[in-house]
Order: sequence, then structure tokens, then C-alpha cells
Amino acid sequence: MTPEQFNALFRAHMPEVSRFLARRVELEEAEELAAELFSIAWGKRGSIPQGYELPWLYKTARYLISNHRKKASNRARIEQLMSRPEAAPSAESIALADTELSDAWGKLQVLERELISLWAFEGLSNKQIGLALEISENAAAIRLTRAKQKLKTLLATENNELDGTVD
Repeated sequence: MTPEQFNALFRAHMPEVSRFLARRVELEEAEELAAELFSIAWGKRGSIPQGYELPWLYKTARYLISNHRKKASNRARIEQLMSRPEAAPSAESIALADTELSDAWGKLQVLERELISLWAFEGLSNKQIGLALEISENAAAIRLTRAKQKLKTLLATENNELDGTVD
């Protein structure tokens, strides 16, 4: 990869990578990790799979985040990183929905949350998720389906508990 090609890669994917990092760490940390990520990418530019640069960047970013969290000894709260609703529901429904979703989200395993995040927030396909998580496309599809079903079940359980219709 020539310096010009790398520069084009940087310009094309920096916004997506920045959003990816910002949803997982504090903004100041996201900027530092993005700089470190593209420094690593420059060093490994010859081994980045052509056509799958973004999943490779996400995979590498995940390793950086993991190492960063270990060094800092703090856990990011995933509830803060979730997107806000686009509609303007009542204050009561916002409080209830956030609590229900937060409770259900917290009951998912870390890998289940990551699968759903890569699919919902990053818009990755099963193949791209597989590359980012270093699993097969088929495994990514199966695990994502199971994770979404588990979240749906947990949300239904949360709703039933609030309605007083616990089985």
C-alpha cells in the first residue's frame, strides 16, 4: 500500500472508526486510540486485507480498547454509549424504556453486546462481523441471531415484570 493509498484509507475510514471508539470509551481516549490505531495500520499496511480494511480496523480497535481498559483498570459503562431515541416520547416512557433496555443489555454477555453493537451501531454485515471478531461468517450470523433473540427475550421479561405479569 502506497502512502497515497494509506492516506485515502485514513480519510475514508477515520469518521467511522472515531464513532466506533467514541461509543466505547471517553472522547479524549477515543482520539488517542484512533491515532494509535492508524499508527498500527501504517505499520501493518501491507497485511491489511484489501476490500476489508474497515473490519480490520474495527478488529484492531477492539484489541486497543481491551488493552486500554486493562491498563486503566476501569470498565466503560455500555449504557452511556447507546444511542438516544430519535422520537420524543414522554419523560415517563423514556425513564422506563431506558431502564428496561439498560437492564436487559446488562444481562447480555460481553460478546453478545459486541455482536449486536457491530451490527446495529456500526452497520456491519455478518461477513464483516466475522472478520472483526475473527470468527467465520456463519458463526457470526448464528451468534448474532442468538444474541438478538436473547435481548428480545430479556426485554419481554423486563416488560412483563413492570406490568406485573411475571410467569
